[in-house]
Amino acid sequence: MIKKLLAGFILLFSSFCSLALFAQAYTFQDLQRQMEENNPDLLSLQEEYRRSRLDVKDAWAGLGPTVDLQVSGTYMFNPPVGATYLNVDELLNSISWPSGIKPSSGQYVKIYDGMEPTLYNFQLSITQPVFTWGKLENAIILYDKIADIKHSQLEAKQQQMLTELKTRLVTLWYLNRIKEIIEEESSYARRLVEVSEEAARTGLLTDQDSLDAKIQAKELDIAIQDLMEQLNNQILELRRSTGLEELTFEQIAFDFDENQFDYLISGDREQIRERALSEERNSIKMVKDLLDVNKRAEKIAKGAVNWKPDIALQASIGYGGSRFPFAETNWMRKDDYTVNLSIGLKTTIWDGGKKVRDVSRKISETKSAAINQQDVKGEIQKTLNSNWNTIDVCNMKIDYQDLKISSAQSKIQQNEIVFNTGYGSESDLLSAKIDSCNQQIEKQKLLLSRAVSCLTILYLSE
Repeated sequence: MIKKLLAGFILLFSSFCSLALFAQAYTFQDLQRQMEENNPDLLSLQEEYRRSRLDVKDAWAGLGPTVDLQVSGTYMFNPPVGATYLNVDELLNSISWPSGIKPSSGQYVKIYDGMEPTLYNFQLSITQPVFTWGKLENAIILYDKIADIKHSQLEAKQQQMLTELKTRLVTLWYLNRIKEIIEEESSYARRLVEVSEEAARTGLLTDQDSLDAKIQAKELDIAIQDLMEQLNNQILELRRSTGLEELTFEQIAFDFDENQFDYLISGDREQIRERALSEERNSIKMVKDLLDVNKRAEKIAKGAVNWKPDIALQASIGYGGSRFPFAETNWMRKDDYTVNLSIGLKTTIWDGGKKVRDVSRKISETKSAAINQQDVKGEIQKTLNSNWNTIDVCNMKIDYQDLKISSAQSKIQQNEIVFNTGYGSESDLLSAKIDSCNQQIEKQKLLLSRAVSCLTILYLSE
């Protein structure tokens, strides 16, 4: 009974571990989602795009009025104007009295209680731009174009990171295949060392032949170490781009179809080139938008030169008194309220020619943007031609490698027949198998190079 329970527990635990390992597997879609959510470059561009949209809203707000409110309150412990008293006798003396009846008082009468210790001031002003030589309108278009550039940058970065993700996964796939072939070759090399040492002891081979076999085996060990370093580097880059700090090669569930690029290799290259150079491509669209931005900046600079005044209208309502508005008595008669309407004009008369030179500077930047637009197209065409050339060369070399692999396989079969009949040596058979592995490794490297070029072309054209 205890054995059955223990066996059931072990089975349950094994199933749980299998499920846990399965749950940790990441498909291409999983890695893409993790990259979009965690990649620092993408997140930074997203924030830049959000800020650019806020700049557009600020530019639109520049067309509307600006409303400012100023409120101040003061309490004076010793008001500058105190109570006012009048001497009654002085008042009586100012009157012409009949002789013998002039009164005398000797009293003082308060005629003013003095200034109140509180003082309040309210000022509400509204400023509305009227005419600015198109600077505000052009600023809206300028910031809107900048926002479009930021959005294109974000989309281009997403496409670039997606292509990079595909490239790294394809690289891992081919490196793993090369690793399997090298491990197989390494087993042949180790056996060749054993056979060579035995043959050297019996005098069938020289010590130099045995030493050459050992060197070949050691070279394979170094090749495996270098390959593992390449695999680790790819995993480290995937960790950074996806934010999965514990990602391992075993967790990646990616299967690659080597024939998926056949349509691209045999497709219409001129049509692909037209798509890559289309105005809708993010790389070209960004340069075109940048040219528009420079043109708008040029117009804004021309609208700010000397003797081109900006005109604005300002209306203000104010109150100043010892009490809050509508709280003091007889406030209408005191006339503490003010209503003002003003029109303002502002322009630069002389600044040493700075604004004129700024216009020349913007014109120069516009020309540079136009040149850059043509340069981007030229760079795209250059990249396309380079990768098409790589694909063509790889195709020829792959066909060549297939012939060498077929030849190596034929030699293996011949050496096996001779070895099985007892006339051939095992070292010759092992050497043939090692040569076959080398030819297969070279083919995998060419396939990897061709796949990377295909992914680059797809990035430029789709």
